[in-house]
Amino acid sequence: MWQATMWEPAREPATRGNVAAEQAQLARLRRQVDERWRTLALAQEHGAMSDAALERLYDAYLRAVDSYVTRQRALNRSYEEQRRAS
Repeated sequence: MWQATMWEPAREPATRGNVAAEQAQLARLRRQVDERWRTLALAQEHGAMSDAALERLYDAYLRAVDSYVTRQRALNRSYEEQRRAS
């Protein structure tokens, strides 16, 4: 499965300056997850799509979830590193 972190530069530990940016990105990824889920649910409810199309929507949803979880874990690691350094 594709990992979002494969294409992203290494992040430095969270600092006061970039915490807001990281949280904004996490919120954007969460909205993307919600949007993908809503699209999948509506497509399935209407029943007008083929199974292959539904599978593609489901895969897009899983990729969005994977990106969100990956970013959330990275942010949590940064918080932990910062806490340990204090």
